Amino acid sequence: MNKKKTLKIALFIFALIVLSAIVGGYEFFRSRVPQMNGEAALSGLSAPVEVVRDRHGIPHINAQTSEDAFRTLGYVMASERLFQMEVSRRLAQGELAELLGEKLLRSDKLFRNLGLKYESEKLFARKTAEKSFDPQMLKEMNAFYDGVNQFVEKGALPIEFKILGIKPRPFSMVDGQSFVGLMGFSFGIAIMTEPLLTDLAKRIGGDLTNDLRNEKIPNEVTRVVDTSSFVSKEVLKVISSLESGFPLFEGSNGWLLSGKRTSSGSPVLSNDPHISYSHPGIWFEAHIKTPEYESYGHFLSLIPFPILSHNRERGWGLTMSLTDDMDIYQEQINEKDLTYRFKGKDLPLEKREEIIKVKNAPDFKMTVFKTHHGPILDYALSETTKEKSLSLQWPFYSEKNDPFTTVFRMGRAKNMQEFKDAVATGMAPGLNILYADKENIGWWIFGEVWKKRPGIKTDFILDGQSGNDEILGTLAMNEKPHSENPESGLIVSANARPAGYPAHLRGDWQPDDRQKTLEKILSQNDKWSPEELMEVQALNMNFENKVLLHALLNDLSFKNKTEENRYEKYVQILREWNLSSEITSIAPSIYYSWARDIQKKMLVNLTDDEKEIFAKVPNGWIFFKRVILEPTSPWWKKFDRAALLKETFIGTITTLEKRFGEDTNEWKWGKLHTLEFVHPIGRVKPLNYIFNLGPYPAPGATQEVNNQKVTSYKGDFAVTAGPSTRRIIDFARPEKAWGILPIGNSGHLLSPFYNDQVQLFLEGKYREELLDLDEGDARFKMTFKSL
Repeated sequence: MNKKKTLKIALFIFALIVLSAIVGGYEFFRSRVPQMNGEAALSGLSAPVEVVRDRHGIPHINAQTSEDAFRTLGYVMASERLFQMEVSRRLAQGELAELLGEKLLRSDKLFRNLGLKYESEKLFARKTAEKSFDPQMLKEMNAFYDGVNQFVEKGALPIEFKILGIKPRPFSMVDGQSFVGLMGFSFGIAIMTEPLLTDLAKRIGGDLTNDLRNEKIPNEVTRVVDTSSFVSKEVLKVISSLESGFPLFEGSNGWLLSGKRTSSGSPVLSNDPHISYSHPGIWFEAHIKTPEYESYGHFLSLIPFPILSHNRERGWGLTMSLTDDMDIYQEQINEKDLTYRFKGKDLPLEKREEIIKVKNAPDFKMTVFKTHHGPILDYALSETTKEKSLSLQWPFYSEKNDPFTTVFRMGRAKNMQEFKDAVATGMAPGLNILYADKENIGWWIFGEVWKKRPGIKTDFILDGQSGNDEILGTLAMNEKPHSENPESGLIVSANARPAGYPAHLRGDWQPDDRQKTLEKILSQNDKWSPEELMEVQALNMNFENKVLLHALLNDLSFKNKTEENRYEKYVQILREWNLSSEITSIAPSIYYSWARDIQKKMLVNLTDDEKEIFAKVPNGWIFFKRVILEPTSPWWKKFDRAALLKETFIGTITTLEKRFGEDTNEWKWGKLHTLEFVHPIGRVKPLNYIFNLGPYPAPGATQEVNNQKVTSYKGDFAVTAGPSTRRIIDFARPEKAWGILPIGNSGHLLSPFYNDQVQLFLEGKYREELLDLDEGDARFKMTFKSL
């Protein structure tokens, strides 16, 4: 046999092997896609349950009892999102290093220290012993987790489990409660900002630090604590490591219009919670219907009850309230005697041991200490810190905190008063709840609002020893800001300080840009249709940028005519900007690059980690607005305003020219501002090419209505968070609402519902959310029957 013929045979055999591997891989991936047609067995059902998937893979579950419905929901959700459920549980409970290795140990140490699983176990053990859970709620919760676990036992596990070589243990209510804790922790910024602000006050002075705060409270008393920003930086590293691929809650938009403000004559609810982008997305959509209960819901994958919901009579949405519900205290610890000092007495220090399993490495053993305020943060986060004294106070740790019962009652409310009574029982996490039915609109705060001593700087570290900085109580439901059927017919909630909030109480509010922009837009028309509101919800604008840009350009000057001529065309692009940040726009590339360069230049005396904290939390943009709009800011004693604006502008233009060339038509916003949906496994190359989606050019920007959030001063404008869903429900016709997910409803690579909504989402388009399906709406149909 000649060499040429031998080579051909070898190449043929190699091609056959490659083809077999591709076909085999494809068939294996396809075998993981859940059954969606025919019949399937599900033990524990009292009667057959029908599940119809519509054109976008939303399961519509029709059952005779609520227990049957929630058992089926658990099975179906697990069949679509089991790996997400496993990762979410491990993230909340500090078990990721066992799955993904030592690089996740820092995250596990933080969440073991926070004790989300530990506190959840205590809650359920106590309430079970007291028999204080609502019996019907308990039946439905148990049915849900039973459905999940039946799939774990007999279903085809997703490909990710095969890659990692694991099988999940059974799921329980503790997993869901732990994830609620993660949700609340992720939008509480105190743990990052309070140690840092306290440290900066010593290093750069109180006047400069004041402008870096979220807000200033009247008649404040300054108290200097001797500490460092160690905890802030450790938490920053954890949050930064989790921003790609894991869901962390960031902000939200929501508004309500009464019937007199809508073209249909009925109230309309609009909502888009802002959450870190992950793949699959945070929400699993499902429609449940029984003779006694109905909900078209957006579910978190570990929780049986919908967090966002509507039916034929009423519905609700949420935004993050960002009230000040986290405080950091400096304690005086005696580790040898296991005591801490409070009001002149030595009190016993709670102690527990935690063991973290680490893939391909020895177990990590850690000790957690806790005072009456909460867990000691800095002890567990590092072996080397000498402080070991900062504790976290948070209503999640309250014995009365039972969010499951609150959400269950919200879903069973028959009218606005019953719904409001349910919201009143919520303690954590802090949320704004937006409610609408066929006649009413209302907004209330879900969660505790603490009363504090006037003048106390609660965004700094507090004194944990004297008792002077303790919480004085909580605001009653009617004392918290709220609104019910206002004369204006409009309620807007966009994470800003709410009207009516006590002046001496601060919060961790987002900048008021989105709030002001939405209020201005929604006040322009007497009546609104759902179609018009879709355009508002996906609007790539921030009206505050007009004010900021005027101030910047007004104070931008060049030293001579030659320099002025050199940069005039770039200034003109900004002057002519219509404030819309489309992917083809040029002005936002200049404006947002310049704004970021100004912030980086002014924060030059901060470390890189400290700058990144301000990039992630609301304080960064608030600081930028404050110094640009206040020429008398003490920061302008440190910097020459005109010189700094010119230097940063020239630097911005130089950087863009080097990157894209001198033709400004190439400076499109979508080249800088991109969005990638990252899978937890896709964080590692080359698996990113299989499991991640994008990057895509992304319209919008941080603090625009289409709030595509960038959380770093480094590199390009890579979006990490934004609208996790968009919903618009007109209660003249709730059977046909409008919504969208960023990706799709399934977590399986070869599912038709894996990424079928991406382009719709990026283009600001919507699909129907249906309570009634026609034959043409049903894509798959199956029936579950008991064994």
